[in-house]
Amino acid sequence: MRTPPNGFSARSSLQDFDLSQNKSLRALVFPAADIKDAASSFLKHVLSTVTPSASLKVIISYHDSDFGGVKSYQPYLREMSQADIAEEASRNRRLFRVLREVHKVRGFQVVLRASVWGYAGEHHVRALEQAVAQEKARKGFDDSFSEPLVLYDPRMDRTRYM
Repeated sequence: MRTPPNGFSARSSLQDFDLSQNKSLRALVFPAADIKDAASSFLKHVLSTVTPSASLKVIISYHDSDFGGVKSYQPYLREMSQADIAEEASRNRRLFRVLREVHKVRGFQVVLRASVWGYAGEHHVRALEQAVAQEKARKGFDDSFSEPLVLYDPRMDRTRYM
């Protein structure tokens, strides 16, 4: 059986993701596309194995293809249709629902990181800030599950420098 590039076999079990031996863990990064309802049990297990220490950050990393207004590898923005806007809002509600559920296992600070090409950075940060504002309006945050931090982490076009 060929081993996947990430070093985990296709037959990995939840016990393979035990982080209890790591005493200095400060952050976990997950791709936004992987945070779905089905991921809830996996995330709960991983977070339950984290040794309590200083505040833990769970970073949800968004890439260009995670936003409805930009297609991967196409350096332009297009107007989002009402259907695109509704689908993106629905995805964001599901994301916050999963994170709230997982948060019950172990407290953490949510960071939404737009790791996108520079041309679209401001657009994507505004989209994430708008998602947070909509969740806040629905009273989705409180003392036990605080409002996420939104960051912009620009990706660079490496071909430009070669």
